[in-house]
Order: sequence, then structure tokens, then C-alpha cells
Amino acid sequence: MKIVQILILLGILIFLGAAIIIVDNPWGKDERTKKVESASKLFPSFDVDVVTKIEIIADSTTTILTKSGGQWLVESMDNYPADQQGVKDILEKASEFKMLDLISKNPDKQAKFEVDSSGVETKFLDSSNKVLAHVFIGKTTSSFLDSYIRKDGSDEVYKAKGYLKSTFDKGSRTWKTRKIFAFNKGDVTALTIKSEVEEIELQLDSEGKWQMLKPIVSLAKKSEIDQILNSLSTLETDDFVDGEDFESTSAITATLNDGSQRILMTADEDGGKHPAKRDGGKQIFALYKYNRDKLFKSSEDLKEEPPVVEASKENIEEDDGNQIQKSEGNEDKQN
Repeated sequence: MKIVQILILLGILIFLGAAIIIVDNPWGKDERTKKVESASKLFPSFDVDVVTKIEIIADSTTTILTKSGGQWLVESMDNYPADQQGVKDILEKASEFKMLDLISKNPDKQAKFEVDSSGVETKFLDSSNKVLAHVFIGKTTSSFLDSYIRKDGSDEVYKAKGYLKSTFDKGSRTWKTRKIFAFNKGDVTALTIKSEVEEIELQLDSEGKWQMLKPIVSLAKKSEIDQILNSLSTLETDDFVDGEDFESTSAITATLNDGSQRILMTADEDGGKHPAKRDGGKQIFALYKYNRDKLFKSSEDLKEEPPVVEASKENIEEDDGNQIQKSEGNEDKQN
């Protein structure tokens, strides 16, 4: 039996060792990796830290992103805060572009690969408006793992890793940040939920439990409060609404331990979405009904039901004995 166990263990060790060799390849890198590492960069002197302006042209629409005080803004959309991670992604991609896998040098084939005006044209500029990099992002390859790219002024078309069009062109989603709120949910000490039906006040007590003060006095359900805070503290819009017409019908207010407040107002549902605004903000957001409903709970949803106390056998027997004694006492009085 011991010999069989030893052989099984030995077989497992051999298998694991082979797997490590295949995955890590400790004796050297594969040819593809060597080729990628040795390839020259498409923009060798490109420095992401110097870039202060990005122009993206897609479908005849120009989006201008500018850096101000360390933050990226969508200049072409009233300097609304941009998707910071999205900007970081395209800067990193541009710095990593390499002259690898040359596909074509024929200018007549640029339209085929969509590395002309039919693709996504992107310029990276410095503070003096000097162009640091100018590239055309084309369609994806047949494998959908790579994309075609072309440096402005060159006829050479290369393959670049990744599905790049969606990275550089946000389409109808735009480059605006989708964040509505970003705060630490653990800093919230009070919540107020107002609707056309009722007003709910919730307060965190000294023991870390949430108490409902209005419209009824009750302990609040921790699970429901957690869902509200999880959603509100990281809230993102599902869409943007153009225009200024907005009539609030409900509001939720979170008060933080520093006294500051985060207030979200919402309007009646329209086409499956609720228009919403931050207090004092101009931009109108749109929240899908199910996302809005995560925030606006009723007092019945939030009320913690008192625990059901099961009577012990001794208490039942004692109660029965008391009832018998009362009954006998009543009979004596009647006699």
C-alpha cells in the first residue's frame, strides 16, 4: 500500500513540475515574446506625463480632452470631468504601440483596414500644442484579439494587441465620467429618504446600529442599510440626459461624520429610467429603475422585526399552573 501511495505522489509531483516548465519556461522565452520585446516602439520618445491634450476624431465628431490641475476634463463638453481611468488606458496604449507584424505598406489598403478617416484618429499634444503622437486606430483582426494601427505620415499598417476601437472611441457613452458619488460608506452617520409617500430618517447609534427615527421608531435592517450605502457611495449613472428640465419627486441624503452631505434627487420614471441630479449640480443623469430602487426603500422594507421569543417548557408549565390557581381562586370566591 505504501509503495502505491509513493508512486501516486511521485506522479503528481512530475505532473506539477511539467506544468511549471510549460507555463514559466525557465530556460528561455518563446520566440513571440522575444520578438515583442525587441520590436521598436511606434512612438519612441512619447512621454505620457508631458501630454496635456488629446483630440479624438470618430464618426466626424471631435472630442477634446484636456488636463487641468492633475485631472482630465472633456473640454468639448463644458469641461465635464472625464473618465480618468479611460484616459490613462489610452495613454498607456499609445506608449506601448510597437512596429510589430507589418501588415501593409499599400496606401490603397488603408480604407480596408480602417486606418484612415473611417477609423479613430487620435492626437496627443503637449502644453504648447505640439503633436507628440498621431495615430489611426483601425478595425480588429479576424481573431478579434488585435487591431490595425497606422502612424500619421506613414503608409505602414501594423497589428497592435487588443480591441482598441472601444478603448479610444467611447461612442454614445462619451468620455464623461460616469461617477456620481465616490465616498467611504463607513463615514455615513445619518440617512434621510424623502418620497411623495413618506419621509424616513435613519441614524447610526453609539453601538454602530442603525435606528429609524421617522416615520416610526424602530431598529433598521442592517442588510438593507448596507445595500443603500454600497450603492450610493459608488453610484454611477447609466446614461446622461441633455437639457435642463428636471422636477424632483424624491431625494436621498447621506450625512458624513465631517458634517458634509451627499444629496441625490430623482424624478419620475421615464422609459424605464429615472432622471437624477446631485444637489447643486447641472448635469442630469439617468438611472435604470432597478438601480434607483436600490436606494429608495420604504419604512416597511427598513423596519427590523423584533425577534420571536419561543416560550420554554418550564414557562409554559408555570403559566398553566398560574391559570389553574386563578381558576380555583375564582371558584372559592363564588362558593
